[in-house]
Amino acid sequence: MTIIKLRWQKLLPTVGLGILLTLGGCAMSPQAVKVNPSVTVAESARETLSSSVSVTVFDERLTPVIGHRGGVYDTNVITARDNLPLALRSAVERGLREMGASVVTSVKAPQFQVYLDSLEYTVPEGSYVTQVQVKAKIRVAVMHAGQRFEGSYSADISERVPKAPSDKKNEELLNQVLSDVLERLFVDEKLQGFMKTL
Repeated sequence: MTIIKLRWQKLLPTVGLGILLTLGGCAMSPQAVKVNPSVTVAESARETLSSSVSVTVFDERLTPVIGHRGGVYDTNVITARDNLPLALRSAVERGLREMGASVVTSVKAPQFQVYLDSLEYTVPEGSYVTQVQVKAKIRVAVMHAGQRFEGSYSADISERVPKAPSDKKNEELLNQVLSDVLERLFVDEKLQGFMKTL
């Protein structure tokens, strides 16, 4: 009996620390991310367009929830703080202007439509967050005078972390994956070639 008691006494500090760590890992609040992706247009693609274009972005996701921050609770969701399609449209319009296009609001102009199919943030199941993966997928359709171009683009980032990321880190990861997927769109030579015919 004495040996058993001593063993429990020796284990108590470790057990207590484990409980505190577990509780700490679960006490994460919901987060609303400020979406502000950047767009980088290659030097060779700048000022190569001369047409006008009208941009529309559609949010095709099945849910506004981007993901969960981890832990055992389902309430620590991640969503977008602002209007996500509007933020993406602003980024797309900046990229098109860098390429030389004039952005207008007109049904008569070529229509540049972007569809956000998915934006996901996932962590392993369980109390401890050791890895974060973010993914984004978009489609684009450009239409004018009976001509049509369609393309799809995706990007993902996987990063190992020592603990659940902070609000700032999550925001950086999600904006980075959106920036990456938009960069894939703007470096698409087939899209560039089609835009030059408008």
